[in-house]
Amino acid sequence: MTNDERWARGAETFTVVTGMRAPNRGDDYVADVVIDQVFAEIWTRPGLTRKERRWIAITCACWAGAPFAMETHIGAALRTGDITAEELQEFVLMFAVYAGHPKATAARAAFDAARVASQAPE
Repeated sequence: MTNDERWARGAETFTVVTGMRAPNRGDDYVADVVIDQVFAEIWTRPGLTRKERRWIAITCACWAGAPFAMETHIGAALRTGDITAEELQEFVLMFAVYAGHPKATAARAAFDAARVASQAPE
């Protein structure tokens, strides 16, 4: 696979997974690496469904207490319909039991913000 083919695969996967258009190549050096590695390689691997990968990404972001990552992953899950609001509510409750209420409170705040943003008119 050429670098251009890899980039195209990553950009296409980014758009499908996030529900947003991929940034242009070269506009953001961090996005370039994320699209080239995370979306061209990891999200396209066999073995897990996209929904399963989403749950893993959301759990890791919530465990890390990373607000931007939480809101980004939860928002993408809602935008694409991969995960419902009801499923995310159950996730917050389950997460509270295993990760603790302070982390779950941050996850709920990210969920609430992402839900509001996903309902905003475009």
